[in-house]
Amino acid sequence: MGSGMSDPTLEALWKNVLDNWENDAAHAEFLQHCQSTQKLAEAAARYAGMRGDRDRGVAANRRLDAVTVLATSSLLAARAERLPGLPRWFTFVVLFLFGAMGGYVMLRALR
Repeated sequence: MGSGMSDPTLEALWKNVLDNWENDAAHAEFLQHCQSTQKLAEAAARYAGMRGDRDRGVAANRRLDAVTVLATSSLLAARAERLPGLPRWFTFVVLFLFGAMGGYVMLRALR
């Protein structure tokens, strides 16, 4: 066993993936679990470890792409949930820039 953060469900699902490598449902179940428990990094590490496998390397690479997409989309989703509409810092930066530009234009006009 690896780290102390081991998840018996994840281990069981991964074993299922290895036993049923050609079965998309096994992969989907594993990835779904990893996504819901925020362990996509763990999934990526496991698929990356399989890339050297002669028979499964190509598929592992493809799955790794899927994990990357999932991780990216869940990151974006998490960000979107936390930030209704525009991010506050973004609004602030825009206002600041416009304020600075406005001030600059006014100063030049006054000269």
